[in-house]
This record gives sequence, structure tokens and C-alpha cells, in this order.
Amino acid sequence: MNRIRRIVMGLIALPMLSLTAGCWDSAEVNELALELAWGMDAAKDDGVMISAQVILPFRIGSAMGSSGGGGNGREKPYFVVSGSGKDTLDAVQQMQTKLSRQVYRAHRRIIVIGEELARRGLGHVLDTYSRDPNLKLRTDVFIVRGGTARDFLNVAYPLEDIPGIGALKEYDQIGGLKEMSLLNLMIAATRYGNCAALPVIAIGMGEAAQGEEANGASGQPGFRIAGIGIFNDDLQLQGFIDVRDGRWLRWVKGQLHKAVVTAHIPQEEGEISLDLINLGSKIHPIFEGDKIKIQVRLSGQGMIRENNTSLDLTRMHHIALAKEALDKQVEKSVYQTITKVQEKFGVDAFGFGEVIHRKYPSRWRFLKNDWSREFRKAEISVKADLKIRKIGVTGPPLHLKEQDIKK
Repeated sequence: MNRIRRIVMGLIALPMLSLTAGCWDSAEVNELALELAWGMDAAKDDGVMISAQVILPFRIGSAMGSSGGGGNGREKPYFVVSGSGKDTLDAVQQMQTKLSRQVYRAHRRIIVIGEELARRGLGHVLDTYSRDPNLKLRTDVFIVRGGTARDFLNVAYPLEDIPGIGALKEYDQIGGLKEMSLLNLMIAATRYGNCAALPVIAIGMGEAAQGEEANGASGQPGFRIAGIGIFNDDLQLQGFIDVRDGRWLRWVKGQLHKAVVTAHIPQEEGEISLDLINLGSKIHPIFEGDKIKIQVRLSGQGMIRENNTSLDLTRMHHIALAKEALDKQVEKSVYQTITKVQEKFGVDAFGFGEVIHRKYPSRWRFLKNDWSREFRKAEISVKADLKIRKIGVTGPPLHLKEQDIKK
């Protein structure tokens, strides 16, 4: 009887298994267009233009062989395709009419946004990026200063086969945390007291001339990290801060993993540079009546990489002298950056409001609807505690004579 029951149950289960096998929306790899970089620009009639940097895997090897890397050979290992529409999905459908393969977005590494669209506002284009399960929130987002995302995706980069990857590596070289920008943007869009701050990229690898920062692309090949874009509560771009200020902002937000600090030593003709790692940030809000005070405490440790003073760094009192100067330099620079954002933009790009929300939820209920005004009035103080772990293989500079070295 049990044997007959097992046979009957097996016959019932067999057709059910056949219905559940496989994926309903599966596609073969050779039927997909793999894109690594994605661009968004403003289009006519408040629409949006979408661009994709689609890779051609079979050309990557030939591009390296013909040009030594960087995709500057006769055949680039990618191409760029665009489409415009009323919203993101409408634009993607229009773009899909130009492709024989379905765009596959799961390998996307970078999203770039043209400055015009960023100033118009990003609220109406973000929904699809949180709704689609194939999209990764751990993706980097960059604002293209003075240019369009489509222009950026078409720029050749001499060191990488896929230009979009070059932007990620540049950002890593200056200490930025990779694959976090889209997630941070989504968090900022859903919370009070945490305005978005996104890395900025500019076309051209040369140093910016005075007029270029205002007018945009330089016409040169390649690109460079050009600072941070500051957004308001409505996800509209308000303006930019430069690379140095952007470094201090990311340190305060806990989004910096390395940095170099250079400080002048009082009574010395020269500077000392400290190469920092293990950077930390702690924010302590304090209420004194109606006054809000915010203490920022920064930490890090590193190695002296350059000593252009006459100090012998094998002496502990000289190490203490260098530490004091480096601490003060960080405190001064970070305070100036915070003050600049307070006065120029009046939006909390540092996440101070979010800290108050976590620590003092009852007070935050009365502050959140007018936090921009309260942020402008907040009294900020900065305290740095840097640790010098190594001084390198020499104590005093080698070019100094014995009598010129301070012991």
C-alpha cells in the first residue's frame, strides 16, 4: 500500500516540478548587452536621457594588444548608446530599440549624472533604482561638472580599457569609499537632516583653469575627480566644494579611508607630511538651552612620509611637536570646510542631524522641519587626535649637515 501511495504521489508531483523548473525571465549570456557604466541627463520637456556604456568582451584583448591598454586602439572595447523619454524606464525602452540584445544591468559599477539634471533635481528619477531587484545599491554615483553624462561615457581614458572603471579607481586613489554613493543617496533621500553629497568628476586630466571650473569640460581626453556636489533636501544640486574640502567632508562623515596631511611646524622653515590610514570620526551634539553645539572628533594614524624641517624625528619631543602641528592643521581645515558649507549652502551635508535624531529623538521631532536654519546657527568645534606610528627609515633629513639638525 505504501509503495502504491509513493508512486501516486510521484506522478502528482512530476508535472508540478516541470512547471517550477527554470527562471521565467532567464536569458542566455550571448543574448545580453552587458553595461558597466550608466548615465543620466536632462532632456527636453522635463524628460530624461539615459546612456549606457556597453562592453564588448571579445574586443578587450585586442584593444590592449593594439594600444597598450586604455581602449585607445582602433576598436574600443565598448560603445555608448542613448535614449530619451518621459522617465527613466521610458528612456530605456527607447534606447532598447537601438540594441539587438537586452541591456543587463546587474554588472553596473558606476552611474554618472549630468550637471543640468542634478540641478533640476534627482527625486523623479530615483524610483526605478530602488524598485528593480537587478540593480545594486552598492554602486558609485558621480556628478559630471559642466558637462553631460553622455559626454563623459564617450571620453577615452588612457589607463583603462573601460573608462567607467577609471573613475572608480581615481576615487579610490584619493581615499573615497567605493561602491557606496547610490546607497548613501537613497538614505539621504528618505531622512531628514542628511543631505546628499556626491563625488564630482570633470572631463579633462589637466589642472583646471580659472574659467574652466565655471564653464565645464576642457576638451582634453580623460577625466579627474573635481570635488563634491552638495544637494538640498529636495535632491537638487546647490553647488560644489573642491577636492580638499571634499576630503575633509568625507572624513567627518566616516567615508574616507586614507589621507595625507601636511602641516607647517612653528619656528621651523619647512613642512611635515603624514600619510594617514585608519581614519575615524565621532560626532557629539550638545544642547545648552536652545543653542546647539556639535563636537567633531577625528582620529587617524600613519607614517611620516616627508620632513622638510630641521627636526630629528627620532626624538620624542620632536614627534610631539609634529603631532601638535598636524592636529591643528586638520582642526583648522575641517572647521573651515564646515563653516563654508554652513554659510554658502546652508544644508547639512555632514549628517549632524542624523546623529541628533539617533541620540535625542524627542528633541529631533521639534528640529527636523527647520533643520537647515538650525544647522546654519549651530556652533561647531573640531578636535583631532592623530598618531604618528612610524617616521620612515631616517630621523633627520639626509641633506642637512650635523650642525643644522635640531636634537
